[in-house]
Amino acid sequence: MASTSEVTIEYLGPKGDGIGKGQRGRVYIEGGLPGDRVRAKTWRGEDDIIRGEVTDIIAPSQHRIQPPCKYYDQCGGCTLQHAKADFYRNWKLGVVEGALKKLNLHARRWDEPVFIGGGTRRRATFAVKRVRDKVVMGYYKRRSKEITDIESCLVVMPEIIKMRDTLKPFLVDIMQEKRGLDVFIQYVGGAYDVVFTGPLGVKGEPDMRTREAVADIARKARIARIGWRMHEREDIEILIENQKPTATFGELRVGLPPAAFLQPTLEGEKALSDSVMALMPNKKGHYADLFSGCGTFSGPMLARGSVDAYESVDPAIKALVKAKGALPLKAFKRDLFRNPLRRDEANRYDAIVFDPPRAGAREQAQALATGNVPLLIGVSCNPATFARDARILCDGNYRLETMRVIDQFTWSHHVEIVASFSRK
Repeated sequence: MASTSEVTIEYLGPKGDGIGKGQRGRVYIEGGLPGDRVRAKTWRGEDDIIRGEVTDIIAPSQHRIQPPCKYYDQCGGCTLQHAKADFYRNWKLGVVEGALKKLNLHARRWDEPVFIGGGTRRRATFAVKRVRDKVVMGYYKRRSKEITDIESCLVVMPEIIKMRDTLKPFLVDIMQEKRGLDVFIQYVGGAYDVVFTGPLGVKGEPDMRTREAVADIARKARIARIGWRMHEREDIEILIENQKPTATFGELRVGLPPAAFLQPTLEGEKALSDSVMALMPNKKGHYADLFSGCGTFSGPMLARGSVDAYESVDPAIKALVKAKGALPLKAFKRDLFRNPLRRDEANRYDAIVFDPPRAGAREQAQALATGNVPLLIGVSCNPATFARDARILCDGNYRLETMRVIDQFTWSHHVEIVASFSRK
């Protein structure tokens, strides 16, 4: 049951909530900043934590600014546009430092952080709903199923908004009324890749009329490829492919599968790749790329020798196999959570790069911890699971050498890390 209370925000938590003390104890206030005195609607969440949202600012924090986006109070995307840039950047660095400190981890060197600005995200998923002949297309409001019909976004590339505007009027003819649809748009190599998730056409699945309409959309909107699936995480059926979107990673040019995972910004991809390569041995060798995806790091690593790429996602591995040609690259389909690279397998390599999903790489870290690989380079989008895995490595044969923070998730609580580990 919700109630209203006055709260003074003491500090910002790792997920961007302002944390303070209210009448009911510690409370996590969305939109709060350290030094704020606010009136907030609070409630006890399913996780038994008292949460809240600001209803009135009694006294603002010195770190507070007016959010630059006109949709800030309606859209559920950005969470920290109300913070000054210097505070925001120091807080992101503090999130990573705090995660390491909690597990008594200390890097020998911190490299200069990289902050990517707005207007650079090359992919976005829009929620869509049709009511009669009107289509609403945008982002969900916070804690709501209501969609904010956006016409601009300060985070994504202008090309994404342009395609959103182009697609919107076409959706009336292929959507079911009052049934939701998600539209994924990715812009890479000058081509658009679009995936619809949800019911299409009269029966919910693309019939001949719907397929013809989709082909017409692709032609008129100049979309390279359009795919469809009923539910997220299902295989994507290609409805029309006029051109296969491609990405270039170093010497590797990869024809991408539908909705392929790429770094969210091209600038962030370059910063991560440059950081990894700066840590790699400056000599020819034999290297491994774990959780390789479509080859973001495998491609540049080929400049230093032969590379073995390991990935569990079948379309990504097939794309790598098809792209490698005569390059010294081998691609292996392998679930590194259930079947991590064994110590004896890992010891064959001169260096290993690992870039797991947010859940981290606990099992793989355990297998590597007592190995003899001279150099490990970790990339992570989750400071907490990175610190856990780093602790495992440092309890084994490794020491944490370098850390770099790269922020390409502007105005969110997400942050990325590139780190290196050497043998003790």
